[in-house]
Amino acid sequence: MKLTLSAKPLSIALLLATPTFLSACATMTTDPQKSSSQENSSQKSTLQKTASPQLTEREWVIEDIASRGIIDSSHATLLFGKEGQLSGSATCNRLIASYQATGNKLTINVGGLTMMACPPALMDQERRLLDLLQEVVSYEFDSTGALIITTKSGKTILAR
Repeated sequence: MKLTLSAKPLSIALLLATPTFLSACATMTTDPQKSSSQENSSQKSTLQKTASPQLTEREWVIEDIASRGIIDSSHATLLFGKEGQLSGSATCNRLIASYQATGNKLTINVGGLTMMACPPALMDQERRLLDLLQEVVSYEFDSTGALIITTKSGKTILAR
């Protein structure tokens, strides 16, 4: 049995497929300057969001307390509400507080905690965090967008 391939069906298939391939390569923008301008605007917007995060945008996960780090797998967080409410996890217990932010000045008043017991090392970490929160005087964001909260004695809390 002899097989023969005809070139006619192959050339017709290629001819029909060519517009599809070409349209996939085409761009939707007809004005190159407008496209470039939109890209630059989008990039600037992204940079501005990264360069100036907001205190109230999200829950901040604490990574360092007074240059002593935190215990692995412990969970300490701060969530600044828009109306001056502060909540979070102090490590073992849930935290309820209020805050006032004006410019880069920040004050925090811890209102209450749940009363769960944890291993001594976690309780110590929680106590250090709560003590520092009572002394907070300012906050800022570093170049990576991390939140740095500073106390009147110069100790810091770092969160991302």
